[in-house]
Parts: sequence; C-alpha cells; structure tokens
Amino acid sequence: MRLPRIGAKLTIVLVGTVIALDLLWSLLGGSTGSLAYGFVDEPAHLATCAIALLALAAVAGSRVPLPFVVAALVASVAIDLDHVPQFLGWDVLSAGAPRPYIHSACVAVALLLAAWASRGRRRSLLLGVAFGVGAHLLRDLATGPGLALAWPVSGFVVKAPYLAYVVVLGSLAGLALLRWPVGGGERFERPPVAGARLGRGFAATVAIAALLAAAWVVAPERAAASRVAIGVYLSGSDWNPALLDDYASTVGRRPAIVHLYRDWSGQPFEPPVLNAIAARDAVPMVTWEPWRDWREGVSLWAIANGAEDAYIADAARQAAAWRGPLFVRFAHEMNGRWYPWGGGVDGSTAAAYRAAWRRVVEIFRQQGAGNVRWVWTPYVDNGGRPFERFYPGDKWVDWAGLDGFNWGERFVSFAKLFERSYRTMVRMTAKPLIIAETGSIAAGGNKAVWIRSALVRALPRYKHIRALVWWSDVHFRGMDVRLDTSPAALEAWAWALQERRFEPPRDFLLATPPWLRPR
Repeated sequence: MRLPRIGAKLTIVLVGTVIALDLLWSLLGGSTGSLAYGFVDEPAHLATCAIALLALAAVAGSRVPLPFVVAALVASVAIDLDHVPQFLGWDVLSAGAPRPYIHSACVAVALLLAAWASRGRRRSLLLGVAFGVGAHLLRDLATGPGLALAWPVSGFVVKAPYLAYVVVLGSLAGLALLRWPVGGGERFERPPVAGARLGRGFAATVAIAALLAAAWVVAPERAAASRVAIGVYLSGSDWNPALLDDYASTVGRRPAIVHLYRDWSGQPFEPPVLNAIAARDAVPMVTWEPWRDWREGVSLWAIANGAEDAYIADAARQAAAWRGPLFVRFAHEMNGRWYPWGGGVDGSTAAAYRAAWRRVVEIFRQQGAGNVRWVWTPYVDNGGRPFERFYPGDKWVDWAGLDGFNWGERFVSFAKLFERSYRTMVRMTAKPLIIAETGSIAAGGNKAVWIRSALVRALPRYKHIRALVWWSDVHFRGMDVRLDTSPAALEAWAWALQERRFEPPRDFLLATPPWLRPR
C-alpha cells in the first residue's frame, strides 16, 4: 500500500481517537485533575503529536528524520511526568500554578536554543523534543485549568476554548490529508485525475465538520462543569453591609453568596439583613445553629419529636414571606464533637440528627417556604470523622458540601484537605456541592500560594463543586484565616477571582446541575 493511502487512513483514525476519548471522558463526568484521566489524556496527547507530525511531513514534502519523530512522540507524553510529585503531595513544581511549571512555552524555547547550539543527531533529538512539548502544550491550553504559559516570566494563566483546539487539530488533519510527502527521498506521482484530489479535499472537509460538531457537544459540558460561585463570610457584614461593598471594590468582584450565622435565641431571617444582601446580587446563606445564646444546645430528639415545632414554623413563615432565594445550613459539622449537636455528644446520635433535619425541612415545606435551599455540610473526614451516617437523604437536601480549613500544626493544601471527603460525597449523592467554610492560616507556609493553588489548580478538578465560601475571620482559638492577613494573600485571592468561571450569575446557584437534568 502506498504511503499517501496509509497516511490518510492513519490521520482519520488519530483524529477520531482524540475526539472519541475526550467525548467519552466528558460524558463520564470525569475531572481533568484525576489520576485516571491520564489513561484518556496521554493517548490523546500522543495522537495530537502524531497528527502534527503528519502535517509537518506534508508541508516539508520529504521524510521526517526518525530520531525527530521518536523524540517528539516520547516528549509529548513524558512531559506529564512532572505531575508525579503533585500526586504524591509535593507541590514544589506546581504550587500556585494550574499545571506544573515545566508546562511552559519557555521550556520549548529553551529546547530550541539548545538545538540551535547543537549538531547532528543531538540537534534532531532536541528539535523533536521541542516539537513534542509544543504539541502537548497545544492540547493542554484547551483542556483543564489552562497553563502559566510564560512561566517564569509571568504566572498569568492562559486558556483556550476546546473548540479552538479542535479547529487547530482539524486544520492539521486537513494539511495531512491534502498533501502527502514521499519516503526515501523519492516522490510519488500525483494522481492524474482531478477527482482524486477533490475526494481528499472532501474527506478533509467532512473530518473538520465532524470535529466541530463533536466539539459543540464536548465544549459546553466542560465550560459548565468549571463554573463556581464564590462567596464570603465577613464578620459583622450582616448589620454593616458596607463591609460587603468594601470587599467587592478591593477584590474586583461581588460575592455570589454572603454567609451569616444565627442561633435559636430569636428568629433567624430578618428582612433588613436579607434585603441588603439581595440588593448586592448575592444569595444569603444562613447557618442556623440549634442552640440558645451560643451556649445551651437544643436537643435533636426534642426537635425530632415536635417540641420545637412552633418556633420552627414561625421561622418558616418568616422565610416564606421574604420570598427571595435563601440557603439555610442547619446544624452543620455534625460529624465533629465541638457542637452540642455533633458526633453523638449529648445524645445527638446520627438517627436523631437525621430525624431532626427531616422534621425541620418538612415544617418549612408545609409553611410554603419553597424559596429555601437546604444545605448539608459536615466537616472533612481525613480520618476519624465519618459523615455518611448523618446524611438525611436526597429527598431532604438541596445542596451537600464540606467545611475544611488549613489551620492545624501542619500546612495542608486545599487538594489534600478535601480530596478524600469529596470522593466520598460524590459516591453518596449527586447533589451539587458547596465548600461552605474554608480558609487558611499564614503560619507554616505561603498563604498566597495556597489560595492560588486552591482556586486555579485544585478546584477545577472537582466538577460537582459549584460554590465556595471563604470564612474571613479569626477563630476564637486564635487561628486567623482572614483574606487580608497579608497584601500578598489578598492579591492572590483577587487575582484568581478574575477568571471568568468565577462570575456565574446568581441564577446559576438556583439552576439544576447538568448531570441532574433529564436527558
């Protein structure tokens, strides 16, 4: 079989492989940051590089040196070895960047300069490695969280739509299909019949059209999965909403959620407070804690058995009368032992907790408070705090989520803090997830790097997380997780929030996630 025919078939197979792998992963709802993604991503990188090599050979019109080809194909996959330290918990190659620093155009430029200074086979190998790295970066620009392409000159993250990658891939395939090189220094005679040339052109057009059609399926799903609403808790902002305005002007973005706390000493849903938050295009999230004066716990069994029905019904009518969208987080962090309702303390067993939760939700529904979204959030379980047995059930929960802080003796990354519990949560429920409370101290590490790494690199790995709220305050035990503990930390937060995926409209919080919509 002549080379042009082999090359044409190979190009079509390679293009189909790339799109099929990406489409499959998108339909499976996978994360581009998971280790399993490598089984999809690396073959797609290899195929992308092979298509680029076929296009290069077509343009060059001659056989491409074998050392160059081998070096390019190997480099297009081997560059991802720099992810290994990240999966082992060592962030030195990637702290603060969406991907390891070696994923940079500067690496390709350095390889080209080294090739220019070399001779013979070494030059061919270095050029091949640079080509493979470039092909890899082309794909990475459009898959996942993007690249710090100009590192170390700049940490600015560059991203491209998946559709743009498909267009480039289709163009390379078109080059390879329309014009083929010869092997061994000879040239094949071009077919004398113009129809053969037109046939190849038609095949290229069909291939590109198929690529674009597939991209319209894949790209919107990726875009939807990456959107995250960012909120904040600012102590005192419930009665001093000017603090929210100061925050917005400082970081350059209004919070999508404003968090506040209420106990059972009074009615939790004061219209002036909620109106001030709604006027700033945010959704109020009230953490409703079942104790009085922040000291005396309200028995969960008493709630479940109806002893608190009158108080709960008054609160429900107050919420319904307000009418606006309202997140209510009842009895949070129940898997810990620091609250009266948590972890079996004071008779609050998991069964009592579930029964109390359902009683509260049922009363709100009876009172017509359909504007309330119920948010269930345990504390992260990294050993010793299982939360599955406290889950009231999908019928009684609108949002699930997690709380977790980097404020212990050992500086812990966002990914390491939430990874295990996120996987457990996704297995438990398909409900949208929220990180309802999170933050980091400054002591023991670099808080600015922690923030950038959390928002830019780690968060895109968790598709089901659709909201995150930073708890900007000082804990009563002294842990300071305010955003402005240093100018660098605040600047990192403001810089990360400029990404477009962090600016979904308020309606995004109220919409059904793509994976729960009927197909």
